[in-house]
Amino acid sequence: MRAIATYAGRMSMLVLLAGIASALLVRYSPGSLIDEREIDQRLNQQSIAALRARKEANRDVVPALWGYLKGLLHGDLGYSESRQAPIAGLIADRAPETLRELAAGLLGGWLFGFGLAIPAGRFRQAWIYGAVSSIAAGLLLSLPAALLAYFCLVAGAKSATVLVLVLAPRIFHFSRGILAQAYGSAHVAMARALGVREVNILAKHIGPAIAPQLLALAAASVTMAFGAAIPIEAICDVPGLGRLAWQSALARDLPVLVNLTMLIALVTTAAMAISDAVSRPETACAS
Repeated sequence: MRAIATYAGRMSMLVLLAGIASALLVRYSPGSLIDEREIDQRLNQQSIAALRARKEANRDVVPALWGYLKGLLHGDLGYSESRQAPIAGLIADRAPETLRELAAGLLGGWLFGFGLAIPAGRFRQAWIYGAVSSIAAGLLLSLPAALLAYFCLVAGAKSATVLVLVLAPRIFHFSRGILAQAYGSAHVAMARALGVREVNILAKHIGPAIAPQLLALAAASVTMAFGAAIPIEAICDVPGLGRLAWQSALARDLPVLVNLTMLIALVTTAAMAISDAVSRPETACAS
């Protein structure tokens, strides 16, 4: 119970700090108090004055953040001025699309990244395969997610394909080194000398040995997927949370940005906490 309380307290503190940092960055960014709706010719002087009054009311970050936290305790995430809708409804409507995209991207990224890393770690003497795979992974790593999203948009591919192209080379790069080290250990060489099949060596000798590192990599891949989803959904016009974050940033919609930042921080810290909790017993046994 103490460990659970420690993880919960740490997660709460990190999520709160992420929300405060997001609010400060948005509030003190250039043009934060300018509302683009003021240039709408259909608005009269009273409407413009009301917009400026609302902006002036949100000038101080601390009272606005304190009011948001009090509303959060009652399940109220606030109201989006740019979208003219409750933030809870906006997140609920767009979360399923982003979750489907992340699930497909993470699954495909791990299948390709880890699957291609197994031969590279097992057959270290096959320098041609290693060179070709390293060059391909390096090329994909050098391309920004936004550029990959543009290429896939032109080709008519789905947004999940972009996530696979973003995640697979990173997973391949890290897991290849882990697999190469594990395949070079003495107990694996002994098992191969005794005639153990390669599939059993991978499942019974390699897998348990690299499980803590893979769990940490899995948690990091979730964070990378969330970060890459923002430009991907903005360019591919996917109605998900990433596109909502992009549009809110352009509109300087502070309540939406704070909620999305805290949501991403919650997912990231939860993934890292689960990885640490699962791998700690195995690490303790190994030490």
